[in-house]
Amino acid sequence: MRTRRTRIGAVVLALVVGVAVVIAGVAASGGAAPAWADDDPVLVRVTGADGVTAATFTMSEIQALPVYEGYSGMINSAGTVTPPKPVRGVRLTDVLDAVGGVTTADAVDVKGSDGYGMTFTYGEVVNGTFQMFNETTKEKEPRKADSALLLIYEYDGAPLPPDEGPLRSAVAQETNVHQLAEAHCFVKQVASITVRGKVTNWTVKMLGLKRKNGKRPRFTLDRKSYDSCSTPGCHGSAWTDPSTRVNWTGVPLFLCIGYVDGGRTHGYGAYNERLAWKGYRIRIVSRSGKKVVIDSRTIMNRERIILANRRQGSELTAAQAPLRLVGPRIGSRRFIKQIKSITLLPKRK
Repeated sequence: MRTRRTRIGAVVLALVVGVAVVIAGVAASGGAAPAWADDDPVLVRVTGADGVTAATFTMSEIQALPVYEGYSGMINSAGTVTPPKPVRGVRLTDVLDAVGGVTTADAVDVKGSDGYGMTFTYGEVVNGTFQMFNETTKEKEPRKADSALLLIYEYDGAPLPPDEGPLRSAVAQETNVHQLAEAHCFVKQVASITVRGKVTNWTVKMLGLKRKNGKRPRFTLDRKSYDSCSTPGCHGSAWTDPSTRVNWTGVPLFLCIGYVDGGRTHGYGAYNERLAWKGYRIRIVSRSGKKVVIDSRTIMNRERIILANRRQGSELTAAQAPLRLVGPRIGSRRFIKQIKSITLLPKRK
């Protein structure tokens, strides 16, 4: 036992001395830190359209790309405004050049480490064709300055905080023209960027019940609003049909109804339960003109009655897209596809 301890001690001493010599040698020569002392880790992985070509970027590699300095602000689904502030980053196109860039047949998925993501069209990625909003009125308006999709690493003169960075996607303009982009476009803690097949923007018109003033709430559900809600980190939900074993994923219908039922317009609690208990009808119409009607009380807080955009993990085909109603308790005859509009109607007298 004594001999073994002596030998082990000698080996440990030799290792310590060896490491010390290496570190001393690096310090004396002015060289870089050892490879295992990695203070510039990989932050984001980028995959090309072929699914094979890939590249990774550290912060120093991102900052070595051409710098974009401008202003960026946002407006969320509830109408909350974050005014434009100075940002610094790089154009997403410069990052994508490492994997062959994008073409008009492509779109780009940007995902964060928390699972939230957004899909951007070719026009948005390359030409910055984003819908902008007036900072004061919050109304939609044409772009007053060119906009660009960025990966930013500085906001208002400082590095992004840990809960948002190190990298975040952002829509920016080189001058402050007091315009805002939709908050859906701002993906925090970006971890992956993937070039994928083309996507088509779509809309579903929504109309609420007539109010005392004679007006009816209106909302246009679009792809970005829906995609933002459907991610697992937001309000995404799933249901497996027990008769077919087909899995559907999307957003609960009751949360979408919250946009036009006179209550809160976003998140859990958005569904106006008091109004729903009184009873009204929900009419859903497809592009072909087919209609189904569901009672407001049937869907109340039913997370598995969903407007689905995916079947078995894949996006719906053109024959079903953009959305299909599925779920328990409503009957398969109400599984309407290619949804075009959703209207709230008074209950029958």
